[in-house]
Amino acid sequence: MKWRLQEKKQGEVKVHIFRGVSEEDKGFTLLEVLIALVIFCVAAFSSIMIFKNSLLRFDKQIGEKKVYSEAIKVFDYTERYLSSAMCNDMDGKFRINFEGRDSYVRFISPFSEGQESDLAKFGIYFDSECNKVKVSIIRIDRKCPDFVFPVGFPGAQVLGEDIGMFKISYYDGRNWKDCWDTSSMSEPVLPRLVRIEIAPFSQKIEGKRYEETFEKVIKIVSD
Repeated sequence: MKWRLQEKKQGEVKVHIFRGVSEEDKGFTLLEVLIALVIFCVAAFSSIMIFKNSLLRFDKQIGEKKVYSEAIKVFDYTERYLSSAMCNDMDGKFRINFEGRDSYVRFISPFSEGQESDLAKFGIYFDSECNKVKVSIIRIDRKCPDFVFPVGFPGAQVLGEDIGMFKISYYDGRNWKDCWDTSSMSEPVLPRLVRIEIAPFSQKIEGKRYEETFEKVIKIVSD
């Protein structure tokens, strides 16, 4: 390495320092600097893309788990009580009916053990305005001793949220139907099977939301 002192003027020293170049010790050329910058930019861009893709995969996995979780919650709860649904042919307020449409189902089923009646009126329905599946439960006790379904779904609570589609159908042994109502039957019978289709969705990822459709067939165990 060589250093040179270039100017000296009236006690003032101006120093211009530069590297001497020899065959053994060459400096960086402009081309080499540009190539290094290009390599750095490519490496930085690749790192950013890898990080971004990792975040997208993580968000998608979270979305998939949420979608699956919402479907399982609705399926498990509905099966727990719907599989034990009841009906009878009595008259008046003591008649036990089963009422189903493609967007809701009402039924009476055992709820829990207790000193009084363990039966309850269930209403599971799809609230399309807020994309939620809700459930209404009314215990049959001294305050509410009859089996008549209420108007609407009083006291409904959220069973599943972020639901894009919810559909129920009923199997009579031959065909699937979109409605079932024992109140209009002279000899009321329950559907053999109830099929629930549900399509939960996640929050948007890159402008698109993840949505998946699930289906479950529930067998009603009747005496």
